[in-house]
Amino acid sequence: MQAISVIISVYNRLDYLKKALISIQHQSVLPSEVIITDDGSQEPIVDVVQELVPQFDFRIKLVIQEDRGFRLARCKNNGIRVAENDFLVFWDQDVVGTRRYLETYYENWKPGMFVVSYPVRLSEAQTQRLTEADIRQGDYSHILNKGQLKKIRKQFKKDRFYFYLRKFILRNDTRPKLRGGIFAISRAALLKVNGFDERYQGWGNEDDDLGRRLYASGVVGFNPFYDQFPLHLYHPPYHTNGQRANQKYYLKRQQEIKAGHYRAEYGLDKTFGEDDIKVLEF
Repeated sequence: MQAISVIISVYNRLDYLKKALISIQHQSVLPSEVIITDDGSQEPIVDVVQELVPQFDFRIKLVIQEDRGFRLARCKNNGIRVAENDFLVFWDQDVVGTRRYLETYYENWKPGMFVVSYPVRLSEAQTQRLTEADIRQGDYSHILNKGQLKKIRKQFKKDRFYFYLRKFILRNDTRPKLRGGIFAISRAALLKVNGFDERYQGWGNEDDDLGRRLYASGVVGFNPFYDQFPLHLYHPPYHTNGQRANQKYYLKRQQEIKAGHYRAEYGLDKTFGEDDIKVLEF
């Protein structure tokens, strides 16, 4: 079995990080390592991770960059750089999964593909009802409603349609889309496009951009998640600072990508910023 690296990008809300780690620990297959890549949390992340480590059967690495605003693209690249394995699963800190969620990524990935899921978005009340025992069991049937399950299966069917539409008819289509905190891919595919584009600073567009560059490079998306899925825990929305600048840059890059320039200038091989990165292993 190929070893798995799970990459979790984090900024504060360490109670949610704990839930994500518990969910990973109780998956049907385990990663060999989990990389927590931090965007400069003000909460005491080193102390919290040290306290949690004895609960888990996988290695944990903690990568910390300075807090210079919302730099999720660089944060995720930091995680890719220190990952030891070729098979990478991106798992947001505010996500927990059903029992075979991680296994579904592994079973369905093939070279030249990224595997992507679609989340059930929990309400505030549902999130408050969620217990650690629920997360360990990976069974959320008593929390979810029929409409939420129906939406997951509807998206599965749409994404399957898009996959075959691209394969046989619309060769330039870029669906199913990449969803940045709930997908799996090989390191080789990310190296091909130079990872996330670190010019995206502030909220939004870094995952859409990566998805389009992957499609341009010949890497296609696939969604196999019908009865296994991630749950997104409720939280107040992030500030959208930088969204307008990101959107402007995104539109510019789409024209360049169409012309064949799908590698990020600032990515895995050249960072956008000179601040120090701290790497801790537990």
